Amino acid sequence: MIHDMIRALRDAGVEVPDGVATNVKVKLQSLYGGERVYVPSLPKARRAVQLAKLEKRTQVEMALATGLSVRQVRRIRNGK
Repeated sequence: MIHDMIRALRDAGVEVPDGVATNVKVKLQSLYGGERVYVPSLPKARRAVQLAKLEKRTQVEMALATGLSVRQVRRIRNGK
């Protein structure tokens, strides 16, 4: 998971030198080594990202493209 986070940062354009990545890895391993770290799934956030990536302009077009109702699209776009 640590490698995935560092890779995601680099993919997002953040400069993470190898030395810094190693230091972060060692620090996290010393803090959480052997423990199960729970990372919650965020289905609403995932849907919001999916809607944001669509080229569609209206809520009706987004609903048709995703299979959601217009009401669901409206709620997700408004952050509820």
